[in-house]
Amino acid sequence: MQDIRRLEVGMTTRIGIHQVEEPEVGREYVRGIDSNSWLLFTKDMADDSPAVIRIDSIDDDVCHCTVTRKTNK
Repeated sequence: MQDIRRLEVGMTTRIGIHQVEEPEVGREYVRGIDSNSWLLFTKDMADDSPAVIRIDSIDDDVCHCTVTRKTNK
């Protein structure tokens, strides 16, 4: 995974499947506060994470993702 603070909307990245709580293609996730885990996105969580990602595909133990939202932090 790239440095989350450097990601911009539309960029692609990869994360390990073990970092995602219940990974599912097409769903959006935010990074947990003070954690390396990604949690299912809800609107109230958007302000707590610098980026929101959508899982585009899952390949073995890697999730291929696109950044869909970015906060102003």
